Amino acid sequence: MRLSLKAKLTALTGVIVLLVVVVISAVYLSSLTRDALANVERRGQYVADEVYHQAQTVLAQSHLPPGIKPTDSEAVLQFIQTRLAQDPGLTSTIESAVGYSATTYYVAITDTKGIILVHNDPAEIGTAFSPGTPFSQLLDSSAMQQLRVIYGPQRVYEIGLPIEVGGKPFGKIHVGVSTLFVANQLTPELHRALLLAVLAIIMATAFASLLSFRLLRPLKTISHSVEQMARGEYTEPLRINRKDEWGILSSKLNLLGEQMRGEKAAFLKLKENLDQLFANLADGLLLFDRQDQLVLATPAVTRFMGAPPEMLLHRSALDIFGTDRPIDRTLREAFLTRKPVFWESPDEERAEASPRIAASVQFAETQGEPVGALVTIRDAGTRAQLEDQIDLATKLAALGRITSGIAHEVKNPLNAMVLQLELLRTKLADEGAVVKPQLDTLSSEIRRLDRVVKTFLDFTRPVELHPSETDLSLLVREVFTLAEPQAQQNSVQLELEEDGSVPKVWLDRDLMKQALLNLVLNGCQAMPSGGQLKITPRKLGQHVELQIADEGVGIPSELRSKIFSLYFSTKPGGSGVGLAMVYRIIQLHNGSIDFSSEPGQGTAFRVSLPI
Repeated sequence: MRLSLKAKLTALTGVIVLLVVVVISAVYLSSLTRDALANVERRGQYVADEVYHQAQTVLAQSHLPPGIKPTDSEAVLQFIQTRLAQDPGLTSTIESAVGYSATTYYVAITDTKGIILVHNDPAEIGTAFSPGTPFSQLLDSSAMQQLRVIYGPQRVYEIGLPIEVGGKPFGKIHVGVSTLFVANQLTPELHRALLLAVLAIIMATAFASLLSFRLLRPLKTISHSVEQMARGEYTEPLRINRKDEWGILSSKLNLLGEQMRGEKAAFLKLKENLDQLFANLADGLLLFDRQDQLVLATPAVTRFMGAPPEMLLHRSALDIFGTDRPIDRTLREAFLTRKPVFWESPDEERAEASPRIAASVQFAETQGEPVGALVTIRDAGTRAQLEDQIDLATKLAALGRITSGIAHEVKNPLNAMVLQLELLRTKLADEGAVVKPQLDTLSSEIRRLDRVVKTFLDFTRPVELHPSETDLSLLVREVFTLAEPQAQQNSVQLELEEDGSVPKVWLDRDLMKQALLNLVLNGCQAMPSGGQLKITPRKLGQHVELQIADEGVGIPSELRSKIFSLYFSTKPGGSGVGLAMVYRIIQLHNGSIDFSSEPGQGTAFRVSLPI
């Protein structure tokens, strides 16, 4: 179980206080023990002094009775012993010392030979005295040893005082002190000290808990804010009204949050831009890391791999390219050999609607170590179509530049020829019947040549677009209204088939109406025996596609590359300008147009316009 910072701080403070209390208690207990023992020594010394003075007084007031010679030491000793034992004052002093002193165990007076002369227990008088351990030895020991002795088995220590008579040693006063009595005196003091220590620990722990709660209270708010940052949530700044370190930390966290918020916004914007870029890419990109695990795939990959990018991410290259398709075998071999592939397009059997795939594999290395690989997959057929369209657009642009110059150079001589022809017609008025057919032929041919030059100028003249938000369905219905007479003449049924919701598109209504009308009229003219012409608008990614499908005669394969060329027409009497103009209008709208056709079954034009 993990402890919180508050619990750790409280426990640490409690331990520190406990150590301090233990040290202080040990010092106090040592001092208390020494003071108690010193008091015991003073009391014992006091008792010994009182007994000594009383004995001296008794001896000073005693006179040897007749018959006892001073030289007879035994008789003198016997007299002194009797005198001390029978003295009521000395006896009272000894009994008072033992009876009223809590620590005094015995009081005795012995002679120089250790024979007891006086004792608080009369039965001990006349016996040999067994001296105890000097009390000074207990005083000089350590505090731990003193406590061990005091609270151990009962022991008696002794305080002694020598007695002299006439300047000569007479004996010694012995005061016995019991450790049991010392323990009884010391225990209440120890209980009070222990109670104070426990109270100090409890109060210190409570104070530490309160202090830690006060100091660490902002930590909960900061922790919650950090968790929000970790989840990417930046709802509001951290508010801690403190001027200490917590306040400084909160301000720095707010600054960090603002920076992360800005970085997140920039990242989301970049991701949005990348998503839009990837969505518009026709090529499929697959980026692998150093372990050949897929880390990035564009939406176009779905078209080539048959699975969305989400299902391919974090899978290995050998797993992704694990099928028996020729393109998968080529890519798998590239990853096994670590050799790059440059737009290989293996031959494979495929359905007519499936794309012809070409692939490129590039391996990145740093100091000989692989760091990743990039696989690019594209539709080789679509690319060829785009190249053809670009080539056609380039030819049209070049033709436009050439025809524009030629038209201007030819139109001026044509105007002069018309004027000269009218002058010639006037001068030959008398002979008009003879030369009139030739003049009419010249005039007709000049007018026809003028119309051709005017068509050149109209086609090459720059067009200014006037785009507006347009509903394609309404635009198609307007085109159907204009084409209705031609459709009825050819028994053609016009139909608008909407495939889902189609967004509005910004375009020049008049120009686009002209382009669609050309396509619809061409479709009607391709069905002289009647049929159905269907327009289907639908949304494809970031584009809207209009499919104009007829059931006409179709376009022969050898003529398909020329139908957008200026002045090329498959219809008798056609000008060859309509589809070229349609192509130009679609290009002006940044769109594209292509078609598919089957002889005898019909033609389908597909116009793609950006949303």
